[in-house]
Amino acid sequence: MPLYLYPKSPFKHNSEIRAELQNEMLRLIGHVDDTVFNDVQARLDCLCSWLCSTPKTTTFRVNNLVADTETVVKEITKELSQVRTNRYFPELIVVSCCDTTVELNFQYLPKEIIVDSICGTAVLRGAHVFAPGVMGIPQGLQVGDTVSVYADLTGDCKKGFNKRYVSPYKVFLGNGVLRITRNALFGATVKSPSGIAVFMTDVVSRLPSLSDSVLSKGSALLQNLPSIICSRVLNPLSDEIILDMCAAPGNKTTHISDLMKGSGTIVALEKIKSKVERMRIQCNEFRATNIQIFCFDSTKAVSEVKEKIFSNGPPYNAESFDRILLDVPCSALGQRPQLTNPITVAQINSYVPLQRKLFSAAVQLLKFGGVLVYSTCTITVGENEGIVSWALRTYPYLRLESVRKNLCSLGLPHIGASGMEISGLTSEESKNLCRFGVESDSVGFFIACFVKTIAET
Repeated sequence: MPLYLYPKSPFKHNSEIRAELQNEMLRLIGHVDDTVFNDVQARLDCLCSWLCSTPKTTTFRVNNLVADTETVVKEITKELSQVRTNRYFPELIVVSCCDTTVELNFQYLPKEIIVDSICGTAVLRGAHVFAPGVMGIPQGLQVGDTVSVYADLTGDCKKGFNKRYVSPYKVFLGNGVLRITRNALFGATVKSPSGIAVFMTDVVSRLPSLSDSVLSKGSALLQNLPSIICSRVLNPLSDEIILDMCAAPGNKTTHISDLMKGSGTIVALEKIKSKVERMRIQCNEFRATNIQIFCFDSTKAVSEVKEKIFSNGPPYNAESFDRILLDVPCSALGQRPQLTNPITVAQINSYVPLQRKLFSAAVQLLKFGGVLVYSTCTITVGENEGIVSWALRTYPYLRLESVRKNLCSLGLPHIGASGMEISGLTSEESKNLCRFGVESDSVGFFIACFVKTIAET
C-alpha cells in the first residue's frame, strides 16, 4: 500500500516504512520503555506531518552567467511582492507564500485536468502544469478554459484518459487556465508534448506561480535551498578541475559553473542517456560552456590504465580532480510535499551499497588536499550519517569538515541542523554534518564535506 502523505488525501501510512523509521529512531536512543516508545511515535507523527506539508517558501537561483540578480528580482516583483534576497548569497531569491488575507479561488470547477503525483508536487511548490505531467483531459476542453487540477495518487488514471476521472484518491491542487489542446497532448502524431499545459492561478499551497515570461531561459530556475547550498559548500575555484559524479538534471552542475564564472573545467557524469540529453540543453541555455558532459557510470570512473589522457574522457586516472560533488541516488524520502510514496524497505536498503561504491570511486579520483561533498535528498540515517561513519572508518585519511561553519560564513547561521549522533561518529563529527529536517522550511536533505588529507598507505 502506498504511503499517502498529503493531508487532503486519505492518510494511510506505509506501515513497512513507518516501522523502519521507528526502528532507526529507537536504535539511536539505545533503549526502549513506554516513555521512549510514545516519544518516538510522536516524533514519527511530526515527521509525517512535515513530509506531507508544502514549504512556505520557494527559492530561485539566479544564473549570473546570463543575468544579474537585481534584474531578475525586478522582473519577479512586477508580479509578486513577497520577495527577498540574501546579501551573503547573491544568487538566491526567496519567494514566500501568499498570506491568508489574499483571496484565491479554490472552487471545484466542472472542467478538470488530472496530473501525475510528481507533477502535482511541482505544482504545490509553485510550478505550472507542464505537458508531460498531464494524465487525463476530457474531450471538448478549449484553450483559455478555467480548469481545476487534480493529482492522481494511485497512478490508476491512464495516460490520455478522456473523461472526468472519478476516484477517492485524487487530490485537488488548485485552479488555472488551460494553455494546450487535448490533441496537442495526446494526438496520434505527438511524440513528446512540451510547454505549459495549465497556467496555475490559484494553488492550495498558496505558493505563487510566476508567468513564463518573467524568467527568460537560462536567467534563473526553481531550485531547493539545500541543493543550492551544496554547490556553495563545495566552493569551486575558477582554475580547478571539478567532477559532478551523478549530475542529472544539472541544476547543481550549472551552479558550479556559475560560481567558477565559466572558467576551469567541470566534468559531469550521468549514466542515463535521456537525462544526458536534457542536461546538454540546460547547460546550453545557461551558457555553462566549461562543462564536459558524458553518459557514463560513475562507479566505473576510475581508470585501470595508468597515464590515461584526461581529454579523452572517462574513465579517469586516480587523483584527477580538485573537488568532487557526489549527490548520490537515494531513497528521496526528504521530498516535500509527498503526495504518495510506494517505496519499500528493500528498495531503501539497496541504495547503501551503491552509495558506498560511488563514494569509493570518488575518494580515488580526488586529489590529495581536495574536497569531496556528499549529499542526499533523504532522511534515513543509513544513507546519511551511516555512510559518513563507514567512510571515516574505511578511509582514515579523510577529514570531516564543518558544513555548519561554512553556512555561517555564507550568512546562513540558522539553516539546517547538525547530524544525528550515531555509533561510529563522535559528537563533534555529528555537529560537522548538516541535516535538513522537521525544523527546516525546506525539503529533507543531508550534506557532508570531506578533505583528502594524506597519501594512501
